[in-house]
Amino acid sequence: MSAPRIHRRVAVTVQAILISAVIAHAEETPKAPTGTRSFADTSFQLGLPRGHLLGDWHGARTWLEDHGVTPTVTFVTDALGNPTGGQRQGFRGANDLGVDLRFDLEKVSGPAGGSFEVSFSERFGASLSEEDIGNVFTVQQVFGGQTYRIVDVAYQQKLLDSRIELRVGRIAAGDDFLVSPYNYVFVQTGFDGNPVGVFFNAPGMTAYPNATWGGLVKGKPTERTYLMGGLYNGDPSIRENKHHGADWSLDGPLFAIGEVGYQSNGLPGDQGLIGNYKAGFWYDDSRYTDFSTVARGGAPDGSRGNWGFYGLFDQVLVRFGGPSSNRGFGVTGSVLVSPDQSVSQMPFFATAGFVVRGLFPSRATDVGGVGVVYGRFSEDLQDSQRRARQSDPTVGTQRDETAVELTYRFRFRGDSLYLQPDLQYIIRPGGTGRIADAFVVGFEAGINF
Repeated sequence: MSAPRIHRRVAVTVQAILISAVIAHAEETPKAPTGTRSFADTSFQLGLPRGHLLGDWHGARTWLEDHGVTPTVTFVTDALGNPTGGQRQGFRGANDLGVDLRFDLEKVSGPAGGSFEVSFSERFGASLSEEDIGNVFTVQQVFGGQTYRIVDVAYQQKLLDSRIELRVGRIAAGDDFLVSPYNYVFVQTGFDGNPVGVFFNAPGMTAYPNATWGGLVKGKPTERTYLMGGLYNGDPSIRENKHHGADWSLDGPLFAIGEVGYQSNGLPGDQGLIGNYKAGFWYDDSRYTDFSTVARGGAPDGSRGNWGFYGLFDQVLVRFGGPSSNRGFGVTGSVLVSPDQSVSQMPFFATAGFVVRGLFPSRATDVGGVGVVYGRFSEDLQDSQRRARQSDPTVGTQRDETAVELTYRFRFRGDSLYLQPDLQYIIRPGGTGRIADAFVVGFEAGINF
């Protein structure tokens, strides 16, 4: 059976499960998810427990969790089109089916505080940015790595009452570093997951659904602060789709990253507004092309190593309701700088956004946001492109690209299902000014089975 036919059958099957589950559970009263803890003592916590569309799986999920196994099955689809602008008009869908198994080793007679995780991903579909718009900040968050693959195979150990955490195995740096829960509200890849600017300058940086050999240590000197450092195999070739996440070689250069964070409020009993503030530094020992030597008539020179630093934050500004309410309005932002313009494709990158949760009291868990992503390309890269244009007029000069997004997520069935209408506007797609600004409209939908 051909791959496209398989993908169509997967999509049809998911839709059939969704419809049948909604009908079957339409008259049931939602129950609290098994194993979740209450966030009632904190305000505006975006990471609330989610329900399961298929309930307790006829008792199977509860039995598994009681025996130390927590399964998660999710499906996310991004369906977007550009009625105006870009290279051409189109409509594309990208999809991700994720399966995660987490083993609580303490429940199976293992070490206290120990856990093991295995996760898988199947991605299929097409990219509106790649096929139709021609911009660099991908408008669909679940496009990338369009195949089936093993993602995480990792061991985690908590020590000293969780003041120290160790994680080692096949992991992604983006799971732990450069993360804000506010970013996951957005569909635009410039925000979602991690601020995307780091990936333009650090080929050793990894994010879902790609993982690599690595290890990290996280320590909490106080209840409100942490220090975290990680070392990873920085070989980008092991992420190629043909390997399906099964190239476990250790031949790449070193990628290192460190981060310090502080949280204001957010502990049990705190009545103030939650804020998270983080700063970090990374170093990638990859071999880089020196842009200042490109298009000079000879082979371009290269150099080893690049580095950068970043800061990001999220802060609740207004709380709706009482001190324990999870409804409110907050702001988030990030700045990423990689100073060496001879090797950094995008030396300056920034995001800014506003996020609201529970704008309407009757829909307390809905979330919405408006945000801006901006990236400026290297001046040395621009100089090399100008030189190249002397012999090839089709070469454009990449200056900067901006993406603006307005999105709102409607949550249903105990937050197990959501539908998210989405609008984006891409300014200077590709950074050259040769492609018309693009208006993007569509939706994202997600299911937690």
